[in-house]
Amino acid sequence: MHNDQSSYSRWSWIVALILAIILLWMLLTGHGPNTSCCAPASESIVSEAVPVTDSSVITPKFGFTASATDFASNGESANVNWVTNAEALKALLVGGDDIQAQGDDEEVVLRGTVSSENTKQKIGTDAQAFFGSDVTVDNQIIVNGPAPTVVAPPSAAKLYFDTGKDALNADAATSLAPIIEWLSAHPDSKAILSGFHDVRGNQQSNEDLAYRRAKAAQAALLNAGVDVMRIEFVKPEVVEGGGDLAEARRVEVSIK
Repeated sequence: MHNDQSSYSRWSWIVALILAIILLWMLLTGHGPNTSCCAPASESIVSEAVPVTDSSVITPKFGFTASATDFASNGESANVNWVTNAEALKALLVGGDDIQAQGDDEEVVLRGTVSSENTKQKIGTDAQAFFGSDVTVDNQIIVNGPAPTVVAPPSAAKLYFDTGKDALNADAATSLAPIIEWLSAHPDSKAILSGFHDVRGNQQSNEDLAYRRAKAAQAALLNAGVDVMRIEFVKPEVVEGGGDLAEARRVEVSIK
């Protein structure tokens, strides 16, 4: 009987030891009984996510684009007083091709094409009045008017002289008037004086007469206010052939 009790006691200790080892293993490896039932209520409640306001998020700066037909803006416009009057802005962006205003509450750039400087300046002035003195208006509108008309200089003036004479005739002033007008309007131009004579008689005398006639034409230009440095002479030319020799008794004044 005593042996049976000893054997029973020994097996009881062995079983108890095995159970203790199993419980220790389960505790160390997390395979133990679920302890959520025993956790405090405050720990078993999963808190609900609460939106957090990020104070670093900044509202975009105000900006806009406008034309005669459209207006668009973005960003914070609460402090931009003229935004409520966008129709007036569209109305002033007329008078050219693709006139646009683009910018923000501090600076506005105007772009597009107009046909005259007056139109460009008017749009710029109206825009500045619309946006106010606190806004810088950069007027980059291009003036693309019609090509300037190219005016050709007048034809050469022909001054005719009497036979053997070097005095200007009464109609010389009328013939020279277009030349003088052109020279006054074009300071870089010059007058070219060319005397003519025929083949008859002494050639040296003819050339001298042609030169004196050219000097008479020069004097008329000087009296009209043309600077002497703007008057050039060319060598006298011979007129060949017969018939009316009036062409041989002339000085031509042309523009260079």
